[in-house]
Amino acid sequence: MFKVMVVGIGNYILQDEGVGVHAINRLMEMDFPEGVEIVDGGTHSYDLVDFFCQADNLIIIDAIQAGEEPGTMYRAPLEEMGLKSEENCTSLHQLHFIEAIKMVNLMGYYPRVIVFGVEPQVIDWGLELTPSIAEKLPRLTELVAQEIYSLLEA
Repeated sequence: MFKVMVVGIGNYILQDEGVGVHAINRLMEMDFPEGVEIVDGGTHSYDLVDFFCQADNLIIIDAIQAGEEPGTMYRAPLEEMGLKSEENCTSLHQLHFIEAIKMVNLMGYYPRVIVFGVEPQVIDWGLELTPSIAEKLPRLTELVAQEIYSLLEA
């Protein structure tokens, strides 16, 4: 069966760094057809390898610092994002989803990966998104839902 997996990544206790998890919480409230799985990936990208191996299409939602204005939203296939591995990774907690995808590929699985990112304003202690990021959340989840249905129709 064709499967679309949507994974929100981020640290919920670091304000805008948790935008992916906030988006997943909103998406979990929506009703999607069979074949769509919504996953709170939190900060444990290594644990996601098993999940990633089960998907035909992955949609990753995360905070992405690319130097634009806070709240800027990005959408692109992973290979076009220019994201790089963490070269000085010293613990499993530092593994980013990019390393998890590389591990999945090494295991012989090649899901199509689309990344939705939001430029954070503040990454500091706190459970709430900053207002400029929180106001983008409805549009972000709308765009992700459109992507899900587009993938299901293809």
